[in-house]
Amino acid sequence: MAIKFIRIKNFTVFDDLAITPSSGINIFIGQNGTGKTHLLKAIYGACEASKESKNVSVEFIRCFKQNASFFNFLHDANDKRRCSDIFIDSENDIENDTRMCTVSLPKENDQTIWGGYAIHTPKDIALNATYIPNKDMLTHSKGLLAMSEKYREFPFDKTLTDIISKANQWTVKETPPIAKSILPVLETIMNGEVYVENEEFFIKKNNGVLISFAVEAEGIKKIGLLWQLLMTDNITEDSILLWDEPETNLNPEYLPVIVDCLLSLARHNVQIFVSTHNYIFAKYFDVRRQADDHLKFHALYKENNAAKCETKDSFSALEHNQINRTFDHLLDEVYNLETEE
Repeated sequence: MAIKFIRIKNFTVFDDLAITPSSGINIFIGQNGTGKTHLLKAIYGACEASKESKNVSVEFIRCFKQNASFFNFLHDANDKRRCSDIFIDSENDIENDTRMCTVSLPKENDQTIWGGYAIHTPKDIALNATYIPNKDMLTHSKGLLAMSEKYREFPFDKTLTDIISKANQWTVKETPPIAKSILPVLETIMNGEVYVENEEFFIKKNNGVLISFAVEAEGIKKIGLLWQLLMTDNITEDSILLWDEPETNLNPEYLPVIVDCLLSLARHNVQIFVSTHNYIFAKYFDVRRQADDHLKFHALYKENNAAKCETKDSFSALEHNQINRTFDHLLDEVYNLETEE
C-alpha cells in the first residue's frame, strides 16, 4: 500500500509542508537543517501509528530537555504549545478517509521530551514500514533492547531500537522472490552472509570465518543490514522502506549497486524514501532508471526559516539543488587548476 499524500504542520522545521510522493522511489536532498531526517521519521511514525486502533505514543524523535532547539520547535513565539499534525494518506482523500492517533505533548516536569502530535492515517489500513537510520545500531545490539524496555530515560529513539528488533528476527528458510536478484550481489560484496547469535551480528564469510559487526567495515555492515532485512521478511512487496543516507561509509563503487537494488525493490512494489547528500548516488537513479520506473526527486530548502519542498521527475531538473551546484563548483576549480598548469 503506497503513500499518496503527505502533509506535515508545525513539526520541527516544517510549518506546513505538502508532498505528493512517487509510488516507487523518492530521493530527498537538501542542506543540513532542512528536515530530511525529521521527514523520514515523521513518515515512519505515522506508519507505526496506522497499526494502532487507539491513541498511541510514537517516540520516533526523542531528546533530552537541555536540547533547547527541539523544545523550541514545540512552542510558538509566545511560548505556547503548538499542535503538530502529520497526515499520511494512501487514497488521496485525506479529509474523508483518515483516523487520528493523538499523542500527548510532553509534560513540563519530564526529564526527556518527545514529540506530541496528531497523526492522521488511513482508516483500517496498516502501513508496514522499515526505517534504516544513518547510525549503525547492530554493532551495539547485545542487550540493548532489554535495556530500552527497562529504563524509561533511554537515550535512543524508537527508530534506533526498532531496526535492531527487525534485524534480530529469524530469517526465512527460502529466499523471498523479491530478494532473489539482490541477495547474490550483496553476498558477493560481503564475501558471505549475515549470521546472528545471542543478539550479536556477524558476517559469516564464505570460508566459514565469523567476523563480528564490531570489527567489520562500516560499508559492509550497511550491505549486511539490507541483506538481513530482506531475509527476515521486513522488506516485502507493498511495504515501505525509509533509508537515511544509504551512501554513508560506502565505497563509491557500491553506490550504483545500492541504486540497482532499490530500483529492483521498487519494481516489486516497495515504496522507497531515501535522503542523500551525495551527487553520485542521486545521479545514478537518473542513469540506471528504466522507462517505466516511478521516481521523484524532492529538494528541501529554507524559506523564511521554514522548510519548503520542490519536486521534479529528474535530478537535474531541480532548481534548489545544492548538491549539483557544489559539484559544478568543483569542476570549475579543477578546470581552473588544470588551465593554470
